Order: sequence, then structure tokens, then C-alpha cells
Amino acid sequence: MKKMYKRAALILIVLLCIAGLAFASSGKGSKEAAEEEEIVIAYSGFPGGLSPFWAQMAQYIKEEADAQGAKLLDMSPTQADAAMQKDSVDNAINRGVDGIIIGSIDNRAFGESLDNASEKGIVCMAVDTAIDHPHISALAQTDNLASARLLGQYIVDHTPKGKVLILGGTLGHQTGDARRDGVKQVLEANGYEVIFRACDWLPEKAYETAINELGAHPDIIVVFGAWDPGATAGLAAVKEKGLLDQIMVYGFDGLPAAIKSIQNGELTATVSQDNKQMAQVIVRNMVAQINGQETVKKLLIDGFIIDSSNADEYAE
Repeated sequence: MKKMYKRAALILIVLLCIAGLAFASSGKGSKEAAEEEEIVIAYSGFPGGLSPFWAQMAQYIKEEADAQGAKLLDMSPTQADAAMQKDSVDNAINRGVDGIIIGSIDNRAFGESLDNASEKGIVCMAVDTAIDHPHISALAQTDNLASARLLGQYIVDHTPKGKVLILGGTLGHQTGDARRDGVKQVLEANGYEVIFRACDWLPEKAYETAINELGAHPDIIVVFGAWDPGATAGLAAVKEKGLLDQIMVYGFDGLPAAIKSIQNGELTATVSQDNKQMAQVIVRNMVAQINGQETVKKLLIDGFIIDSSNADEYAE
């Protein structure tokens, strides 16, 4: 009987040891699994070093990724070059990230890349600028067309009829086209003559274009830059021509430099974009979709006018 008790006790000890080892092994596996399950998101946007708007965007996306417990890889190109950005997206795909957020330089550049991402099950979303591809599952941006129409009506309400110069982005770029069209539609419907010139989102090109057009059309009464750095470049041209008291200059972005110019009585008004809200909603939607939850396809954020009446409120 004693031997039986000893034998049973020995078996029990052995079983407890085995269970302990299994538990330890299971705990280790769970830890490794948790590490493996960390969500990794790549972001490729317009170079932040070339635009305060995009520098802020990168910062806000990183902050929201941290808040969501996701790892963010900022793979934005250092130059405003569509081929370089496509390469950065391809690199992210090859690294096997869970998702990619694209703030496109040229929204027509990613067809093959997005086909590849689709095959590999990598979630892809766009921020600021729409990308026409079925694998883009969500877009967060300013409602550019509606916001531009709002600015167009503001110009009508504050400026006599005349000739308006629009300094635009890149032809075919969804964001720039919407801003051009919104302002243009309202102005032309109200009897204004509109001159549009594409400036490829380059302030130096906006400045040169404004100098040339102001020389060719001395009756221009309004200059609209489709992005604030273009607007301030147009403003520099207006000042150089000595026409600041005759020409109103408008922008789009709501950047600190533009707001400061409004406070100084130079830029007339700008449309403010909430890039922090854009960043937050696109990251949250990205994490939700990766986790198998339902997301919203299109997240449009209203822009609003900043002028001398409220510039102090929005200044940094």
C-alpha cells in the first residue's frame, strides 16, 4: 500500500512538472504572439520638409498611431517626386506591413503598387487626396470642392466683379482640381473672368506665374493660391508690383504663415483645413479595419474661412 502511495505521489509530481513546463511554454508563446500581433502601419506623404501642412500631418499621424498602440513607419520621400513615393509604397509592401496610408504627390502613380498590396492583403487608405483604385478602402480629406465654393462665395461677397488669377496645383491632381473648380464655378456664375495656371504645388513657380500674369493682365483684382505657400508667393508678386492696395489675395490651408499675413493686413483670407482631424480619423479607421471592424469609406471634413475677423483666434 505504501508503495502505491509513493508511486501515485511520484506520478502526481511528474504531472505537475509537465503542466508547469507547458504553462511556461504557453506564456512565452503568448508573449511572442502578442509581439507578433503588433499592428505596423507605413505612411508615405508629401515631403514634410517642403510644406508645413505635411510636416504637421506626419506628426499627427505618428501621435495617433502611438495612441492606438500601432507602430508607424514614416516612409515619405524626401522630394516631391511621384516615382520616389511609389518606390516608398512598394518598399512598405515588400516589408509586409499591415497597412499603408498614402498622402499622394500624384494620385495616379499607384495602380500597380495597389494591385500588389491587394494580393498580399495589406490595407491601403488615402489622406488629403483621393486615389482612384478599388483597393483604397478609405479616404480622409477636406471637402475641397465645397470648401472652395465657400471661398468663391466669400470672394463674390467681398470683391467687385473683375478678373481673377488662380494659381493651382498639378493638373489632374484631385485636391488641386477640386479647389480650382469650386472657386471657378462660383466666380464664373457671378460674372467674374477666371484665369487658371497650374503651378505644380511649387511656390517659386507660383511667384513667377503671378509676376507674368500681373504684367499681362493689369486688370486682375484677385489672386487665389490653391495652397497657402502658393498664395503667399502670389502675394509676394503683388507686393513687388506695388499692387497690394488694388489686389486681394486668398489662400487655402490655414497655415501659420498665412494667418500671420492676414493679421498683418496683407493676405485677405484663407480656407483652414483640419489636418489633425484628418490624421486621427484615417489612423483610427486603419486600425479598425486591420482588426476586422467596419470602417467608413469617405471621411470628408469641412473647411472654414479665416480672415481678419477671426485670425487672432486661430494664430499659434
